[in-house]
Amino acid sequence: MNATYDAVVVGAGFAGITAARDLADRGRSVVLLEAGTRIGGRTYTRPFTGREDLTVDLGGSWVNRELQPEIWREIARYGIPLTEDAMPTSAAFITDGVLRSFPVPAGEIADLERVVGHLRDASKRIAPSQRLSRQPIRDLDVSVDEFIAPLQLGPATRDLVYAALAWYAGADPRNVSMLGFIAQTAGFGHSPYGFFGALTERIIGGAGTLLDRMVEQSRLEIRLDHYVAQIEQSQDGVTVRTRHGQCVRAHSCVVAVPTNVLRHIDFRPGLAGDKQRFLTENHMGRATKPSMLVRHVPARPFALGLGKLQALCLGHEYPDGSCLLMGFGGERTKLDLTDREQIEAAVREYYPEAEVLAVDAHDWNADPLFDGTYRIDRPGQAYDFLRAMNEPEGRIVFAGTDLDDSVWRIWIEGAVHSGRHAADGVSAILAR
Repeated sequence: MNATYDAVVVGAGFAGITAARDLADRGRSVVLLEAGTRIGGRTYTRPFTGREDLTVDLGGSWVNRELQPEIWREIARYGIPLTEDAMPTSAAFITDGVLRSFPVPAGEIADLERVVGHLRDASKRIAPSQRLSRQPIRDLDVSVDEFIAPLQLGPATRDLVYAALAWYAGADPRNVSMLGFIAQTAGFGHSPYGFFGALTERIIGGAGTLLDRMVEQSRLEIRLDHYVAQIEQSQDGVTVRTRHGQCVRAHSCVVAVPTNVLRHIDFRPGLAGDKQRFLTENHMGRATKPSMLVRHVPARPFALGLGKLQALCLGHEYPDGSCLLMGFGGERTKLDLTDREQIEAAVREYYPEAEVLAVDAHDWNADPLFDGTYRIDRPGQAYDFLRAMNEPEGRIVFAGTDLDDSVWRIWIEGAVHSGRHAADGVSAILAR
């Protein structure tokens, strides 16, 4: 316990494990501290409660081997198999208070065309291969209402935009910066269709399958149940202390924890002013993701709209006619994720004959180790947040999909990209 490591990594999600693995592969001594009793962060795969034969992804799950080079490199390196989702054939939309099979009425098709073109054109200002905070795009860090104001959209088309943004953000769309949504469009090849049809692959067995391989093959030292309370740095090193009195010393530190809980760590000396300002309050992301065993819905369903759930995506279909659906909601319409009847009523807004047999979820918003889901910024904050949080503090480097400075921020791809960037930052510190 008195040894001094080259680096201590705080947080064992994809970003922390990637940073620790890369440093270990470079011959550095590394220890990884995790506050919880499992690795994975906001990726979490386990059996459906009460149905050990069913597996559910309660957090992040989707990847794309063609568009996301970082996660594909990891999948290829460790030989991890993927499965591809079946494309939906039975879509339902709620726009302007009406349940529809097409997202807007015939009279607003021209509006739909204009907003798709407007989003595509804005995304073309973003180079997907470059850091977002180094591109001249601060003017895209605006609210959705400001972004679509010149288009004079009809009510159904406007609701469709709101629904897509609420699905993406897990928050009231009118309070969300458009910058991340536009950047995601750039990542999808400047195609708004990508939100529907691009991220369709998942790791067989869940993301933990890949994380386990990363840990095992690089023989990472991970200490679970180590909740970091204080990080103190001096001219020649960093001292990390946990709530239970454990102490770890290192020459450098990677902090890869959700930004909603980052402010609960006592940094000595304190963080720079810009970082402190952005971490003072919770961000907007409060997404919910109930997994539901459902029957009496059409084959291969997909739903999007301003219902109690903003989207429904197909997980699996079973021979008995039932299926596993994943729902997406947020603070806009609060649902009790343990209440089967509430969830059934939300699904029936899209599919009136649906019967929800069982529901399972992890409440990330109530979990004190996360206090919310992936980071969603308010208008006018996203661009400057990325600039501030991607600057090191002495011997401390920050990582995580919350602050990834790429078009794949908030996805597993963004976490891996951020972890690699953090490892490079630590290597530079150690070289000095």
